[in-house]
Amino acid sequence: MSVKKILINGLAGILLISGIAMIAMGTSNKFKTKKAQDKYIQSFEKSVKEGQIKDTTVLGILEIPNIGLKVAVKEGTEEDTIDYAVGHFLNTAMAGENGNFALAGHRNYSTGEFFLKLDQLKKGDIIEFTTYDSNYTYEVSGSEIVKPNNMDVLKETSTPTITLVTCSDDGSERLIIKGNLKK
Repeated sequence: MSVKKILINGLAGILLISGIAMIAMGTSNKFKTKKAQDKYIQSFEKSVKEGQIKDTTVLGILEIPNIGLKVAVKEGTEEDTIDYAVGHFLNTAMAGENGNFALAGHRNYSTGEFFLKLDQLKKGDIIEFTTYDSNYTYEVSGSEIVKPNNMDVLKETSTPTITLVTCSDDGSERLIIKGNLKK
């Protein structure tokens, strides 16, 4: 066997093993994320049903019927939070309060796909948020694409609003969905 053929076969083997490893890693991450989400949601729903808060790390459940989303929301936007849940930006309003209730979520295939279909939302679509003691319904008022360093989207508002933040399709910018609390 020639050196060239050995090198080509070796390279093909390395590429094959690398591809299999990447697929396995992605599948493993998806499994971990789904398992964590199932646990968060079940714990939250059980606490609501029993009338006592057991898991204080889950703020509530975000549901967007038009895109089939139901996801637990936790405090903070660090990677270890938003890899497994949608995160609430610190120092922004809570659901239902006057101000900007701002949430961040991934939309990629290797970690959380929570906001994968966010770009399909249209003005008038419904966003629901359930806490341990209240239900809030927001109506989508618009969307925009901004640079990643544009923090204006997190500014406080004088009325109860919701802001959903995720990456654009290519990850270079941020997709922003805004909504107003329905009375």
